[in-house]
Amino acid sequence: MVSLVSILFSALFRQKPLIRRHAFNLCVPPTSHLVLDADVIASRPVFVVGDIHGCCDELQEIVSEARKEHGDTLFIFVGDMVNKGPKNVEVLHFISTLKSYAVRGNHDEVVLRELAELKKDPSYELREKNEWMTSLTPEHVNYLNNLPYTISLPSLNSLIVHAGLIPGIPLEQIDYNNMTNMRNIITEDYFDGRGLVASTGIKDGVPWASLWPGPEHVYFGHDARRKLQQYPHATGLDTGCLYGGCLTGIFINGCKKMIQIPAKKVYVDPNA
Repeated sequence: MVSLVSILFSALFRQKPLIRRHAFNLCVPPTSHLVLDADVIASRPVFVVGDIHGCCDELQEIVSEARKEHGDTLFIFVGDMVNKGPKNVEVLHFISTLKSYAVRGNHDEVVLRELAELKKDPSYELREKNEWMTSLTPEHVNYLNNLPYTISLPSLNSLIVHAGLIPGIPLEQIDYNNMTNMRNIITEDYFDGRGLVASTGIKDGVPWASLWPGPEHVYFGHDARRKLQQYPHATGLDTGCLYGGCLTGIFINGCKKMIQIPAKKVYVDPNA
């Protein structure tokens, strides 16, 4: 009951349009909230894939397994396709060979921020772990720049975002940074506080997805520490492939089958 009241108050008191500026002064994509109509999806099965983080071998394997189920699968990625992992450029090249869609993740934005700094100041020194970014082609950078923050599939009553959403707030009013970075929601008083507040941590508040009331089912990533998350109206697909877990994908129509590909190795120590 408290959660329902919080969501209703959130909808009532947060209707003022926000000025759409990016927290890190990045270019806002031409379409922040992409809608895939029924004629785009047609009769194809839609397969949503969790955070890849440069794990290209596992990506190729999960695509192959999905195509064994349905040869004409439409792939959608929940963001963080690149960064931190072993084969970032290869991931972007492979994705470019697919007829697919993706949303923008916080690590995709790390790449854009670092390259923007380098463009502004040629003497800017990338950290060693980020030097791979200079291997990206203009086409790769353009691809990342054009990624929307959400993808809606009305005919499937589904919504894709990287990190999270705030219940009761229209997509157009949710801060871009929240959509790429949030994990929890903290409930504050609506008269003395801010109502539902997004948090990037997991210690305070509750998982935002546990409060999501629908009717759209949201598929998201970002939260590898919680691994697979399954709520009535939200599914978290970041199962930590980068950290030695697995790469997870799910058909959101048709057979509704979930596929998990174990990581080939631990690429990054999760405790480091």
